[in-house]
Amino acid sequence: MEPLGDKFRALAEAIERESVLVHRAALIDGYRDIYKFSNLGIDKLIKKATEYGGKKGAKILKERYGVITDRLDEALEILTVIAESSRLIDVFEFDIDAMEIRVEGSILVEAVGSSKKPVCEPMAGFFSGFLSELLGKKVEVKETACAAQGHEKCIFKISIKE
Repeated sequence: MEPLGDKFRALAEAIERESVLVHRAALIDGYRDIYKFSNLGIDKLIKKATEYGGKKGAKILKERYGVITDRLDEALEILTVIAESSRLIDVFEFDIDAMEIRVEGSILVEAVGSSKKPVCEPMAGFFSGFLSELLGKKVEVKETACAAQGHEKCIFKISIKE
């Protein structure tokens, strides 16, 4: 098996080759506008789209760059690099024992401001799709606490379906 350092080099190369520049303010304004329709069910559609994006990203890493793992800790390390380099969040941390991802500085929270319900489900969709594809098993990620609700961090629970 390829050393993790080689996987990170491949990941950095993939991010550089496969990503596009989207203006941060445009993303914030766009999500703010779309979020207004979340009570109409558009949030489920957005989460499904981001899940597909996560799967596609992991598939590219596997097929083009040989980034393969069946270990959740390694997959989350790779996801950390992607998440923090995306500039859509400031800090991405995970706790394997608690099966949690913790995010600070979410662009989605910045877009919406305060909310009674979590606003970062699109991230949960991306995380689910990415981890499912990379690990080769169904992984569900659900946001359980959000900074938009007044929590210190956005918390996502990870569950692996065997």
